Amino acid sequence: MKLWLKLDGDRIVDAKFKAQGCSAAIATSSYATEMLIGMTLDQARAVTKEEIARALGGLPPSKMHCSVLACDAIRMALGGRT
Repeated sequence: MKLWLKLDGDRIVDAKFKAQGCSAAIATSSYATEMLIGMTLDQARAVTKEEIARALGGLPPSKMHCSVLACDAIRMALGGRT
């Protein structure tokens, strides 16, 4: 998953993603972009894999890694912004 964020000061005003994989990977990526819009950078840093999975109604244990990928993409997109 790749994630791009558009910022206005300390707030995320847009988010886009590119992902390949199963439907769970696409769903977690899509949800991550939707939830990030409007958040501050600090709020975005606090997003957890459990929060993403819960918002999708849960994920089977074998697909939980997809929410980890979404969280990792968020962290990478925020890298260098403290």
